[in-house]
Amino acid sequence: GQAKPNVLFIISDDQGFSDFGFTGNPAIRTPVLDRLASESAVFENFVVAAACSPSRAAFFTGREHLVTGVWGVPMRDNLRPDEALMPAWFKAAGYATFYAGKRDMGRPPCTTPWERGWDNGYFVSGYQHRNPRLPNRGKTIDPKGWTCDIMTDLILDFWKRNPDRPWMVTAAYIIPHLPFVTDPSFAKPFLDAGLSYELAQCYGSIAQMDAAIGRLLAGLRANGQEKNTIVVFVSDNGMSTKATARDGSRVSWTDVDWKTRNHHGLRGGKAWVWENGIRVPCLVRWPGKISTGQRPQLGGAEDLLPTLLDLAGLDASTVKHHPFTGVSLRPVLFDADKNLERPDLFRIAISGKGAAKELSGKVRRFEDHHLVLRGPRFKYHTLPGGQSALYDLKADPIESRDCTAEHANVAARMSKEIRSRWEAVIASGRAFHIREEAKK
Repeated sequence: GQAKPNVLFIISDDQGFSDFGFTGNPAIRTPVLDRLASESAVFENFVVAAACSPSRAAFFTGREHLVTGVWGVPMRDNLRPDEALMPAWFKAAGYATFYAGKRDMGRPPCTTPWERGWDNGYFVSGYQHRNPRLPNRGKTIDPKGWTCDIMTDLILDFWKRNPDRPWMVTAAYIIPHLPFVTDPSFAKPFLDAGLSYELAQCYGSIAQMDAAIGRLLAGLRANGQEKNTIVVFVSDNGMSTKATARDGSRVSWTDVDWKTRNHHGLRGGKAWVWENGIRVPCLVRWPGKISTGQRPQLGGAEDLLPTLLDLAGLDASTVKHHPFTGVSLRPVLFDADKNLERPDLFRIAISGKGAAKELSGKVRRFEDHHLVLRGPRFKYHTLPGGQSALYDLKADPIESRDCTAEHANVAARMSKEIRSRWEAVIASGRAFHIREEAKK
């Protein structure tokens, strides 16, 4: 029979909806990702969480991040120890599993990648874009060079060492997270095109990652594994509203640069639950199996695990886990016209007014938070102080006009639903706690 498919799961860090050529930004260059998009099912109506740790908690558990214990970024070690993560299912099915990249949702000694289910992994703490220190299951290594290239080499080497076993690999790049630093050769074309220093560094770093992903995809082809590998690419949240100045300090984007970078004019940015914080593209490629082209259906971070298990033919019950809140996107991957019945996505802001401030022991009230319920077309916000707003994203993707009056019945339904979703999260008893060992 057909060998089990390999899985290559690529995550970029803070890459916004407009940070790609294939989504229509003319100022950036992402030739590899543009080609990958042309070979993939492309979800542009895809919703992650407002920051890295919550999104990754959802990617790896198939669950809404709040019930996994993770809600913000300082709380990144708050993933509850009884949560099963993605590699567990693949290991149970005989796969070799490997992790290279950003350390998240866990802190040594108890939550390193190899203690959370990957056979081994090299993880980078913080944002060391060059000469990183990489703990792993063996001896910590201190390689010289660009982190994105070192991570890529480690994965290529892992494939060489596992020619006959199916594998699941996570490539978690730390680009384009601040600080924006890149090899001058990657920044040069953007400077030559007249872009600012800050934007050239940002776009240069994305181009550098794009080239590294190109080496991964070429490696798959060279190994004869392209056809039997499911490739998923997604960013963990939207773009940061800050840039890196020449002296290394963080500065706000100029209006001109922000207009160029946020090409689609989406509202907000990373850490907020306006569209620019949580809407990113997601690509899924499986040559000869998944038809290419746009998928207008709504997808979310918590859907990726159930989808991959479904595609690989793995039985979810082989691993003890809490119920998935995500759904399998398999039906629409095989038939782009299929309707996808699925609950709306519930999200919480971690920055700005109504953010889930990391306050232990405080009684949390629905009215104090900025929460959203994100459907395929409508998005409902509840804001602190009892305010709310409804946006029709089909007509108004930039969330500029509250349409509660025209769609009163939709607003009423979503208002009820968002409150019941909040109550379910609180009733779970799993959200907004700080693990004792994480406080130290």
